[in-house]
Amino acid sequence: MFSAARITTHLLAAAILTLLFCPPLAAQDNPLVQRGVPAEATAENAVLARDRAHASARRIAYLRLMEASGGTTSSTPSDSQLESMVAALIVEEERTTPTRYSGRLTVQFNPGRVASATGRSFSGGGSGGGLALNIPMAAEAYVEASSQHGSLSEWLELRRRLRASGSVAGMEIISLSMDSARYRLGLRQPAAEAAAALTGSGLFITSNGAAWQVSLGAGG
Repeated sequence: MFSAARITTHLLAAAILTLLFCPPLAAQDNPLVQRGVPAEATAENAVLARDRAHASARRIAYLRLMEASGGTTSSTPSDSQLESMVAALIVEEERTTPTRYSGRLTVQFNPGRVASATGRSFSGGGSGGGLALNIPMAAEAYVEASSQHGSLSEWLELRRRLRASGSVAGMEIISLSMDSARYRLGLRQPAAEAAAALTGSGLFITSNGAAWQVSLGAGG
């Protein structure tokens, strides 16, 4: 039988995990933040299926943005142009098989890049003006990363150091459990340079091809 203290500990851990996955609330009339965007694709492997699904979600989100703001969709951007317009891609839910990806995402657009591509001005909507979510600088490189942690406080500190680094433009959490995490990092510089910079900020990076293993180092 579980003790009251142990039950409280599990409930607190579950609440923290929920907060980690849930994005901040944004004004519902902000067309630059599209929520509940479907992302589905099938491919020869799970990674490719996910990439195709995310590309599809970005396009759907862009069409929603144009419709909500009264813009035209007669000429839609390429996949690479759309990716450069997206400031944040947040996974709301996802399901994967060896050949299929299915999920729902929140897609947040960079107003300056959308304005540059469409010739129209975007201010973020809402009565308060400005964006409800922070817009990071655009990434020029992406890596898949994973880490192990012995406690939630260790994970929170690792995540804080990543987000505080000037080398990281964005962090998309793919999966998170009580002892491990997998995420996609958007980098403002080439991966090798970013790894060196992160090592200097109190993280230890082990590179395995296109994937990183991240752990807490000394300092930071």
